[in-house]
Amino acid sequence: MNAPLANGATPRRPRIGVLMPAGRVVEHDRVRTHTHGNPQKATTLFTNIGDCFVFESSLRILDYVEVQPIYASETTVPSEAYIEKLNELDFIFLRGSNYINTNGKWDAITALLERTKVPVMAFGIGVQTPDNSEDYVNESTKRFLQLVADRSRSIAIRGTLSQKALKSIGIGKVRIIGCPTAFRHRKPTIAVGRVSSGEIADLGFTLRRKTHGSTTIQRYMLRTLAEQYRTRIFCAGELEEKQIFYAQRGALENSPLALAGAIDTLIAEDWFHGPADPLIDLYKSSLAVFEAVEDFETGLRQMDAVTGFRLHGNLLALANSVPALYVTYDTRTREFVQTLGIPSIDVRQMDRFSFRKAWDNADFSTFERAYAARFQDLKAFLEENNMAHRLEAEAPALVAAE
Repeated sequence: MNAPLANGATPRRPRIGVLMPAGRVVEHDRVRTHTHGNPQKATTLFTNIGDCFVFESSLRILDYVEVQPIYASETTVPSEAYIEKLNELDFIFLRGSNYINTNGKWDAITALLERTKVPVMAFGIGVQTPDNSEDYVNESTKRFLQLVADRSRSIAIRGTLSQKALKSIGIGKVRIIGCPTAFRHRKPTIAVGRVSSGEIADLGFTLRRKTHGSTTIQRYMLRTLAEQYRTRIFCAGELEEKQIFYAQRGALENSPLALAGAIDTLIAEDWFHGPADPLIDLYKSSLAVFEAVEDFETGLRQMDAVTGFRLHGNLLALANSVPALYVTYDTRTREFVQTLGIPSIDVRQMDRFSFRKAWDNADFSTFERAYAARFQDLKAFLEENNMAHRLEAEAPALVAAE
């Protein structure tokens, strides 16, 4: 929050910059994909709406008057006028994502920031590395992260593996928060709805079709869950799924051709097992595609329960008190569910998988406790870095009158 000044005046709301924005900002803190309202373009341009979840959630948490996207190019040198414009910002934040990795290309951004004097904060970043690897960053990523550490009092990270990765390059000032999406409604506590597997009517499945080594288990889950529940398949941006969704609604220039082409592609990729695969009819009836975060969120709120492979899709459900059971499949998802105590099943242990048993054994009270603790870590991160915010204060404890 913005604390009153000593003279009682309200402090000026900050002007801020963002590195790696995702989507287009409307109405101050609402985010849509760049293909919103244009189905034809949406079927040719991949956009991961999960990145938009994180960006919008960050904007909803922060208090600011203006946000400026910041880009850097390796082929052009920013002018002095542009540098001066950046120096007028109160701070710059890096949108949360998997930026601690060995493939980063940060030289242009680092060179740009080195010419400024603005505080730079990383807001919910995490590591992405193969299982059992301790090779976390390349030199470009290391140089960038060390600049961020020098310009901030702490870095907000996903979990303990990310903490280990940063420690390996000499960065120890961190706060573990999980992800801003969890706290998008700014409340210090959360209560997740409870429903038994036998009471679920509408089930959301968050699809991540190109998850390595998980094609068969995702197909199995979709087929068997759809036999038991009204299942809605939430798509985060896969092109073929968007083509099928929009073609079914006649929203494309040549919808029949687009539909046939998408089905043929998925058959060629062994996702559909031939033209008679029952999964094709399930796709036609149950796919859900959204180009605005608020629309995706509304769709999730209509579900009794959610499961699937999308980290941010599942988390957006939980942020709205809809119970979600994660399927974990890599270091990133495993670190995340550990940080927030989220019920999960791991693809490495699904030989004799029963969704009903896994669901009914899920304990969401652990998540509720972890949420409250991480909320305080988030608040501490924002305040020690002088990042004005809109997080709600905890309700004062009631004292009985004597």
